[in-house]
Amino acid sequence: MKNAEIIKIAELLQSRMLDHGIVVQRYNAYSTNSIYLKLDYGVCNSIRISDHKGKKHLKYRYNIGPFIKKIERKMDKFDRFYYPAVKIDSLVKKILSDRAEKLDKYGDEKYRDFMKKNKMENADKKGFWKSAYVVE
Repeated sequence: MKNAEIIKIAELLQSRMLDHGIVVQRYNAYSTNSIYLKLDYGVCNSIRISDHKGKKHLKYRYNIGPFIKKIERKMDKFDRFYYPAVKIDSLVKKILSDRAEKLDKYGDEKYRDFMKKNKMENADKKGFWKSAYVVE
């Protein structure tokens, strides 16, 4: 059974994202207490919500959970951000800021085109895309 705190964080995040018009796909891991939220079909990246460190080869842009002690930015090919569970508002602010930058850069129409393209190209892929559901 999923950790109640992880579920609460996921529900709060998905609600906040939906309030801002972001499409949220949710995947509940079957073997761990992790929940993954893909935002705008991946155009706005993904959030990993967990109570433990993840696998080294999987690198999510946004990470949140009770095991994270302070806000951190890790530089890699792409920046990754880590937030303690108590800093959920800071994570939401960061995601909305990043999304606004992308919308400014590409414009609303091109951003929506990227969303459609990601959805169409990945819809039948195994793993997240096949198992996730769109949150209403």
